Parts: sequence; C-alpha cells; structure tokens
Amino acid sequence: DRQETRLAELDARLSTFDSKLHRLPRVDGLDNAFSLAALDDAHTASQHGTGICDCRTHRAGYDKGFFIRPDCPAATPFELKVIGRIQFRHTAFARRAVSYFNRATSTTVPIEERNDFEVERGRITFSGFVHDPALQYYINIDMDTDDNHHAVAQDFWFNYKFNDFVDLYVGKAFVPGSREWVDGALTMRLGDRSMSTTFFRPDRSVGIWSIGKLCHDLNYRIMVGNGVASSDLTPSSIDDRLVVAGTTWWEPLAEFGKGYSDLEWHDQLAVRIGASGTFTRLEAQANGLPFTESIFVKLSDGVSLVETDALAPGVRVSQFDFSLLAVDVAAKFRGFSFNGEFYARWLDDFTADGPIPFTELYDDGFYFECGYMLCPGSFELAGRISTVDGVFGDAWEYVGGVNLFRNGHNNKLTLDVTYLDGSPVNNSGANFRRGDRGVMFRTAWQVAF
Repeated sequence: DRQETRLAELDARLSTFDSKLHRLPRVDGLDNAFSLAALDDAHTASQHGTGICDCRTHRAGYDKGFFIRPDCPAATPFELKVIGRIQFRHTAFARRAVSYFNRATSTTVPIEERNDFEVERGRITFSGFVHDPALQYYINIDMDTDDNHHAVAQDFWFNYKFNDFVDLYVGKAFVPGSREWVDGALTMRLGDRSMSTTFFRPDRSVGIWSIGKLCHDLNYRIMVGNGVASSDLTPSSIDDRLVVAGTTWWEPLAEFGKGYSDLEWHDQLAVRIGASGTFTRLEAQANGLPFTESIFVKLSDGVSLVETDALAPGVRVSQFDFSLLAVDVAAKFRGFSFNGEFYARWLDDFTADGPIPFTELYDDGFYFECGYMLCPGSFELAGRISTVDGVFGDAWEYVGGVNLFRNGHNNKLTLDVTYLDGSPVNNSGANFRRGDRGVMFRTAWQVAF
C-alpha cells in the first residue's frame, strides 16, 4: 500500500510539472538560461511549493569537465565546473643565418639555435554560475615553464546573460582585435598562432565587454578596456586613454562550429566571414617618457616604436594613435577547410622629442591556412603562409604539418615544420624570436579534460 501511495504521488507530481512545462511561454531568441530559469520556476511551484520535493541539493559528474551542479538551480543557484589542459611541446630551431642587425641600437645580434622541451600551456579553469543561472563566472589559471613556472590569472570575469543579444562581461580577457586571437589557443590548427597574428594582434586588458547576436546569423563582441596591451600592468604603467575594440562575424549558410579543422565533416558548406577593429591613443607620462604599455607596439623589423632611434637618430616617440583593422574568412566542407585574416595597421599623430620623417606609418600582413582530413575526425594534413610588410621591411612564415586527433582538440598531437624568413616579433607562446631566419620543428601534444 505504501508503494502504491508513493507511486501515485510521483505520478501526480509528474503530471503537474508536465502541465506547467507545456504552459511555459515560447519566445524566440531567449537563451537557455531563461529556459532553465522558467523550468526551475515550474519545478519550484509544483514541488517545492507543496513540500514534497526530495531532489538532492547538488550532484557531481563529468560533462566536458568535472562539475558540481544543483538539481534545482532555483533553490540552490550555484554551479562549479573544472576543466584542465596541458600542452607539452618539443621545439627545435636550425638557423640559416648567424645574426641579424638591430637598426635602433646599430648592433649585430646573434641568432641562437634551440632544442628543448616545454609546457607551453598548463591551465585549469573554473566556471559556473552564482545566485542566478544567468550570473556566470570564469577563472583561468595559466602555468608556463618559460614564464618562470609562475601560475598567473590569465582570464577572469563575471558576466550576466540578459538574452541572446546582450551578454555583459566585466573582468580581464582578450582585446577582440583579431579573429585568430579571440578564438583562443585550444582549437588552433597548427602548433600555435601565425606570425602575422602574433605581430598585429592586441593583448589582454581589464575592462567591460558584451557578446551577443545582432540578428540570427550575425554575431558581435565589443569591448572598452584599459589599453591595447595592459593586462598585467599597474595603473602607473598605463595612460588614462581607454581602448575600444570590436569584432563581428557572420555564418550565412550553416553552423561553422568550434575551431578551423573540419572535425565535424560538414556535408553542407559552412562559411564564416568577419571583421575586427581596434583604436586607442597611447599617451606619454608627465615627464614626457612613454608608458610601459607603449613598448608592445613594434615596427615591421621588430623595433619598438617608442624606442630611441626607432624613427630618427636620437629621437624618441612618446605618444601616438593606434588603429588596427582585420578582415577574416573561413570555410569547411567535407573534410576540407581554410581560414585566413588580413591585417592593416596605422600609427600616426606622433609626439616625439625631435623631428621625425613620418606623419603616418602603415603596415599590413595576412595569414592563410588550409587543411584536409585524410581520415575523417582523426588525421589532418595542414599548411600555412603568413607575412608582415611595412616601411622597415617584410618577413615571411611558411608552415606544413599534420594533426592526429584522438578526442578532437582535447587529445591532439601536432607536428609541424616552419621556415622563418626574418621574424619581427618575439613571443614565447608561438616560439617566435625576433630576427630568426631558419627552420623550426615543433611537436605538440595537447590534452584537455
């Protein structure tokens, strides 16, 4: 009798919940968080309101990450998800020149060979929601063997998702001035980002930004932040001029998916077209010297714009405008995929401590990648070309490689060979060193869980 009574109670609860579920309003464009909130309201009204709900407070499990998740977010709106990632690399470089000439210092700098192992990205992320399923958080801790083995807070923010059109963030993240930069490192096609992206892209910043849809297939991300490269700088190291950056992308034919490799094997052509823009004014300190933030901006031969002798002997630029435009396109179809981005950058309105022969400097460049899944979902042949071109010279990058996928990008082995014809950028993440001419061999094993 007790079992029959219990079954009757459960059946009544199910009928009540099902009735409320069918009466929920259906509004196009609302996010899943609102649907979840509506379901929880129904659950609360039908079960918690009667005092007969026996759901557990939280449960733990794995769903593309380890989670602690509430059974009833309306009653206990707190969730935690933990994801880990390690990218282990071997890098070797065989030089084809023994030195390069540093124009600013008038010195000859040796080019070193290399042969070493490193953990380029050892990351753990915490995400979820607090107080309200729409109030979300994200914390990314990064550990890097070529960064003194320090653990640093790479990205972290709170965001409130009002709907599909407005998702408002506050915290630290990418300045959205380049598609390859904003897309993140997890789903890169080759060992790391291209030379042109590494040269032109902005860095991270603390600020406020929004992500959402302008219409069904048209997306946007816009940010106002402290500066073009100010993520780890104190207020005394940056000026009081904010950076404004934004990106938009359109997927008119089919859902493009994450990453550039066609792991999904699209039977229908998927195309993504986008554009990004960044603008800021970098000003000088009260003593006339440039702020630390300005050192980030390099000329096409790798010389920092604010370095003495960069534009004229004995002269130093202390203030300037920075404008960057990037246009990108990508496609996937039956194992074949390509992506590319064109960059155009203007530096102008200079303030210097002496005469300089330029009123404006224009640099441009691009990268183009392509790949084909020789074995669907598991083996890809890939290649890339990129360049940086400006008043002070040009540089080229040529890459060929293969990807072996075990669980998509979450368990991936990448082997690539790169020929560098003069690098204008120094970046340990992408293994580029200023002035390098030669062949670089990279083997990278990435595991995410």
